Amino acid sequence: MSLPPTRRFRNGLAGLAASAVRRPALTPGELRELRPDRILLVRQQNQMGDMVCATPVFRAIRETWPSARIALVTAPVNVEVVRHNPHLDEVITYDKKAVRRPGGFLGFVRTIRNFRPDLAFVLGSVSFSVTSAFIALGSGARWVVGADSVPFGLDFSRRAFSLCLSSTPDLDRHAVDHSLAPLEEIGVTTADRSTVVVPSPKEETAADAILADLKLDPGFWAVHPGAGKAQNVWPPGRFGAIVSRAAAEGHEVLILHGPADGVVLREVRAALAPETAGAVKIAPPCPVGVGAALLGRADRLLCNDTGVMHVAGAVGVPTVALFGPTDPALWKPPTHRVVAVKSPGPLPDERGEEYGWMENIDEETVWRALAGLPGRP
Repeated sequence: MSLPPTRRFRNGLAGLAASAVRRPALTPGELRELRPDRILLVRQQNQMGDMVCATPVFRAIRETWPSARIALVTAPVNVEVVRHNPHLDEVITYDKKAVRRPGGFLGFVRTIRNFRPDLAFVLGSVSFSVTSAFIALGSGARWVVGADSVPFGLDFSRRAFSLCLSSTPDLDRHAVDHSLAPLEEIGVTTADRSTVVVPSPKEETAADAILADLKLDPGFWAVHPGAGKAQNVWPPGRFGAIVSRAAAEGHEVLILHGPADGVVLREVRAALAPETAGAVKIAPPCPVGVGAALLGRADRLLCNDTGVMHVAGAVGVPTVALFGPTDPALWKPPTHRVVAVKSPGPLPDERGEEYGWMENIDEETVWRALAGLPGRP
């Protein structure tokens, strides 16, 4: 992998720093024989879907060391995704903006040091995070295990970690399996690959209050028309047509949306048939945990390939997920309750090769898939 001079310079400095904090070496067998009291997991990257796909890793580590207290370091956007995960005892927030301030940085370091981990894991997928590595090393853990940085063009982990796990920059299998594979190679395994998102009792209560306010009963159809990436958004007018069709057939529909979905939401509402007004409700802006609780009360969901799709897969709502440039074999949640509708190919689009795919998914195909779901018992 060829790197520009400035990055080579930074990598060289990082390598020197890594040598200064080198941890004692471990073999896979020695690692499995450890009986750590506390384990720190570091995965501070901020993609929600990637985090949900990593939850089976937490299960594998919990099953290997069932008596250890396990904490996860993650970005603010993912705190609600993992806060009530049954395989974690604690969640520590790494806020990049906050740690740039002297007080924030010292406070964060004090938090991870006070956890007093014996063992730390630097978890990754298709990238290597030097920040995550330094968080694990700075925690004071005697042993640090993490991905091999060499395939990413950085000679860091072999100088610093107790044990390097295999890594690849390419997603060559399903995202869940890709996250699990390096640990499975060293004997840290689980037979259960299902993903996990657990709303808290407080979030469940908040979801009930929203439904009561909207005069909506459980068993509604849910639609989430937005996505984190513009190229993954099915035309909002077609979402509006599907919602109108569902309402015309007697179904109540709840439209969910995120902070960045304002334009998409307006276009969906503009496309709704006038006679559907009473049957279609718009959810208020709500945190991820409350959104997960709402999905737990839905009969089915229609959404794009985005973070909400992964949350839906984790809570078990029957879902039709629309895929454009991404491959459902790699990203569709690993459950039969999620059905992928894949674009047959891109239409010409001047915005780039990742655009034009979603426009090639026709409305009738989506309706048949959504109407054909078994629904929630």
